Amino acid sequence: MRVDLQPAFVLHRRDFRNSSLIVEAFTPEFGRIGLVARGVRRPRSEKNALLQCFRPLLLSWTGRGELYTLTNVEADNFVSPVVGADYASCFYLNELLMRLLQRDDAHEEVYRLYEQTLQAIQSAASPIATERVLRLFEKQLLQELGYGLMLDCEADTGQIIDADCEYCYEPERGPVPKVEGRVASGPSISGLSLLSLARNELADEQSLRDSKRLMRVILREYIGDKPLQSRMLYNQARPQTTTE
Repeated sequence: MRVDLQPAFVLHRRDFRNSSLIVEAFTPEFGRIGLVARGVRRPRSEKNALLQCFRPLLLSWTGRGELYTLTNVEADNFVSPVVGADYASCFYLNELLMRLLQRDDAHEEVYRLYEQTLQAIQSAASPIATERVLRLFEKQLLQELGYGLMLDCEADTGQIIDADCEYCYEPERGPVPKVEGRVASGPSISGLSLLSLARNELADEQSLRDSKRLMRVILREYIGDKPLQSRMLYNQARPQTTTE
């Protein structure tokens, strides 16, 4: 197979042998792919500087099997470097995609969502605004991958969520009314916060806190318990916010 100038983002890269890289890239038509970038770590290689995360690229490759061979890389557009807390937030997106996407499984809508979310993070006016961007990315990513959340009705009865009630969100079922004395099998969350997340609002700190706690539990079902490096980076780059 030969592919020329496919739009792509680098999700992850690691050293391979003396002068090469293994690159995990995300493309709209081919999904997540593995590439061997031969010789790019040599001193005069221009490809090494281009093969950076969060930078829109045009990649060309050949081959078949688990790993393709990178033949060319070009910058698709100029973007400012991502630094600080924004870097940690964008790196979090990459970690989620690395754990949730299978290789060679195309997800064009997820690619567009990722591209838009990178831009939204860098243009967010405050840490709270970034938190909202991340929660909506998590929700929409799960939806696109077939793991959409039940947010606006009760799991058992199908009744519309009551904004004034408290619920227990059971990961395998959905929200059920919280009953005093019953052992909870999921995180507690207010009906108001459930509806806010369902409507893509998340306009207040309480709904952001509730949604963050909920999404961590839900995502753990799919990505496992291995700690995310981006959370450590985020804590180092930015003081704890009110939504922690």
